[in-house]
Amino acid sequence: MKKYTPYIFPLVVLGIIFMLVFRWYTLRAERSEYALLGEGVEIENLSQDEMVKSVTGVGDYESVDLMAADPDTADKGVVRYELRDEKVRFSVMANLPEPTSEYHVWLRSEDGTAIREVFTLVEGKGGYLGSAALPSELLPFEMIVSESSDVEMVDENYVLRGMVETKEDLNVEVLEEELN
Repeated sequence: MKKYTPYIFPLVVLGIIFMLVFRWYTLRAERSEYALLGEGVEIENLSQDEMVKSVTGVGDYESVDLMAADPDTADKGVVRYELRDEKVRFSVMANLPEPTSEYHVWLRSEDGTAIREVFTLVEGKGGYLGSAALPSELLPFEMIVSESSDVEMVDENYVLRGMVETKEDLNVEVLEEELN
C-alpha cells in the first residue's frame, strides 16, 4: 500500500480538475443556449433613414402581421424585417389606441425560455413606430407588443403578437401547406 500512496493525491487532484472542467463546459453550453436574448446580445436602434426604408418598403423586406389580443378591436400591426450582414433589421408599425402608459416591444425565444424588452414604440404619422437590429442567430422569435413594462405581466397585457421566422422556415411552411 505504501508504494501506491504517492500516486493517490495526484489522481484525486486530476479527478477534481476533470470534474470542474466538465461542469464549466456544460454550464457554458447551457448559458449560451439561453443567453440568446440575454444581456450579452447587442440590440442596436436603427437610424431614421433605415427605419424610413423599412416602413416604405425600399429593400428586400419580409413582413409578418401581428395578431391582436382582442380580434374585435381595430388594433393591428406589422413587422417588416430584412436579413442582411448577419443581422435582422426590423421595424414595428402599429395602429393602436392612445395608451395609458407606453407600448413596449418584447422578443421571446421560440421555445419561450428567454424574453427581453427591445424598445418602446413612439407615436408617428401613421401610428406607433419602432425599429432595431439584432443578430440573425436569434431567429425565429416571437414579437410581442404590450402595455406592460414588467416581464411578468407581458403575456397578460399584450396587445399584439406575431412570430418572425427565417425565410427557410417560411418556405418549409408554404411547401407543407401545398402538400396538404
